[in-house]
Amino acid sequence: MNKIITRFTLTTLGLLTAINSNAQSRNYTVADAHSHNDYKNNIPFFRAYEKGFGSIEADCFAVDGQLMVAHTKQEIDPKRTLKALYLEPLAQKFQQDTKRRLTLLLEIKENAGAALPLVIKELAPLEQYLNYGGHPGRLSIIMTGAVPKPAEMTTYPAWMLFDVDHMDGFTPALWAKVGQVSYPFSKYVRWNGKGVLNRDEIARVKAGIDSVHQAGKKIRFWETPDTKSSWLALIRLGVDVIGTDKVEELGDFLNKKPADEYISPAAYPVYQPTYRTDGAVKKVKNIILCIGDGMGLAHLYATYTANSGQLNIFKMLNIGFSVTNSADAYITDSAAGATAFASGQKTDDRAVGVDPEGRPLKSLADYSAAAGKKTADIVACELTDATPAAFYAHDKERSHWGAIAAQIITSPVDIFLGSGYKEFNQPVGGETTIDKMKKRGYTVIRNFDDFLATSAPKILALMDDSVTRPKMQGRGDYLPLAFNKVTKAFKGAPKGFFMMVEGSQIDHGGHANNLRQVITENADFDRVVGNALKFADEDGETLVIVTADHETGGLTLLDGDISKGYVWGDFSTNDHTGTPVPVFAYGPHSLDFRGVYSNTEIFNKIKALFK
Repeated sequence: MNKIITRFTLTTLGLLTAINSNAQSRNYTVADAHSHNDYKNNIPFFRAYEKGFGSIEADCFAVDGQLMVAHTKQEIDPKRTLKALYLEPLAQKFQQDTKRRLTLLLEIKENAGAALPLVIKELAPLEQYLNYGGHPGRLSIIMTGAVPKPAEMTTYPAWMLFDVDHMDGFTPALWAKVGQVSYPFSKYVRWNGKGVLNRDEIARVKAGIDSVHQAGKKIRFWETPDTKSSWLALIRLGVDVIGTDKVEELGDFLNKKPADEYISPAAYPVYQPTYRTDGAVKKVKNIILCIGDGMGLAHLYATYTANSGQLNIFKMLNIGFSVTNSADAYITDSAAGATAFASGQKTDDRAVGVDPEGRPLKSLADYSAAAGKKTADIVACELTDATPAAFYAHDKERSHWGAIAAQIITSPVDIFLGSGYKEFNQPVGGETTIDKMKKRGYTVIRNFDDFLATSAPKILALMDDSVTRPKMQGRGDYLPLAFNKVTKAFKGAPKGFFMMVEGSQIDHGGHANNLRQVITENADFDRVVGNALKFADEDGETLVIVTADHETGGLTLLDGDISKGYVWGDFSTNDHTGTPVPVFAYGPHSLDFRGVYSNTEIFNKIKALFK
């Protein structure tokens, strides 16, 4: 670039700083997306516009006094005019969408001398929307393809800007007519869009981007691979316009970005186990079963990344995998999944605590109580939900909440904590389940502080839903504090205890495809696991098992930075998947949980320790 432009760009320092800001801190949206060769879509203009794209491209030929949209002359169709496909629909949309902004990139395929006057003529009805100096409109027009030489650009209207592939020979006045700079990606690197660019390639591309930004212009690449990996690469590099032929896919990718990204505000400390009794073949007095509902390996690694490369669960050295299919489906739900490790038998989806024929099954809570152990069922959801219910109830339909709640009166569990008060307060024959539990000697508690303070031996703690709300909505330290309270209460039990504690809402984040919720819930659950590991070390006779009933969301990790606690993920479904889930174990007999096995084996391995 000549010296005139160098001096010119130094006067636009504020603009340059904004354009050249760090790409990761920039909030990329679908407004940064460009629909390349948009006219090839089955619904030109409307598909990209309704998706929210900020830039749309159309190729034009001048034919018999009007602009025809086509890629080649052979494809020209008299019905496919620029006016019919783009300008008239755009005028209608702008009348309705009074805040919408758009860049229309018009590629002149040949004969700019004939085509550009037609562009001026056909855009005249849209003049009120056109963006140019002194007239900040919502519609920007950039010409590309067969454009005039730089010296001729100032002869065209102020609103008509040009796309260029070089930065030489421009005076400030001519440079002001440049709307953006476009380069073929192959100018810097040849890449198929798989894997990542190496450091040298990144440096070359970044140098090109920086040179354009330093000149005060936006940059667009063409001939880029059209994949998620390439879109991510362009975002990392700080490219201003991301082009695609896959309007729906890129639109969804960018529209989901706010829910698919997470940056942790601060890392929490993790516990360093002593490993003194880890793997020892000795008596197991206490068993702590930690269930991360919907927690898969990607959820864990996302949380590890967000927590700057540390996780209590990852301190556990003995690891296996649980195969989670139910009796009647490849994909389990929480009811069948929880029943499998609570009672040792595969059952149908939606069934709680029964076999496929509907026969009741004994749970680990029953066997623990029979062995003289104290028992607890601690969750951050309704106590009638599938996982907690699998340890005390028996029903072929998990949504029979009233019937499930009523069965709690036959359970030997000593301490229940969760929400769902309404179902337990329904009168049946003039008496509620709460009334019956009181008659059995249970202290019924409605306040969490009262739960933490009580020394009652048998507790039914039914919190308001606000107490068990999502972690990111202010649940606080409910689950870690509850865990500490129960272990303190059970510490002196002569025969020990069995506790099931669930990170209930990891699953909710997976269903919602909300990475922030997945990570914040997983981090909360991991802090409980840290407390469990510490208790196991202090006690010496405690086995800690961490697993899940299934994976939710089909989470894939697309990008991350451990040093910054940054994660970007992508969900393939809003439901459960059939992916086996990890099993982590710590303490005596933790070696028993290595390998790949059915989820029912978790029950069998635990029950064998009661002998």
